[in-house]
Amino acid sequence: MEIYTSYFGNIKRLGTAGIMPIGIARWKPRFYEGVCMYSVAPTRYMLSDDCEHEEYLELYDEILRKRGAASIINEINSIAHGRNVALLCYEKPGDFCHRHLLADFLNKELGLNIREYEAPAPAPKPTQTSLFD
Repeated sequence: MEIYTSYFGNIKRLGTAGIMPIGIARWKPRFYEGVCMYSVAPTRYMLSDDCEHEEYLELYDEILRKRGAASIINEINSIAHGRNVALLCYEKPGDFCHRHLLADFLNKELGLNIREYEAPAPAPKPTQTSLFD
């Protein structure tokens, strides 16, 4: 099983690649009908304007440590049944996001290689060669 991170806007590409999406956001978009792991989502307070960046980092680290890396992976395994998965939230790949913090935590704690999913580049279209060259 491979574990990736991605965002809800990438659902179609993930489906084409046979990767099972797992939402890890506090709220899922209306169009998303898949499974969610709310246990690793940020709290309402963390998403509010009252929470500063450094506090967010501390609070999210606390969520992950209380939960434990092995427990998080066990939950992913029980959902995925051996399929490749992508942990999803809203932010685009270059933006700050808790999914990257989660991936870093699991990579560090368990020696995994969770990374952002990148769809393979489309194959170049064949060009017609001339019969007269």
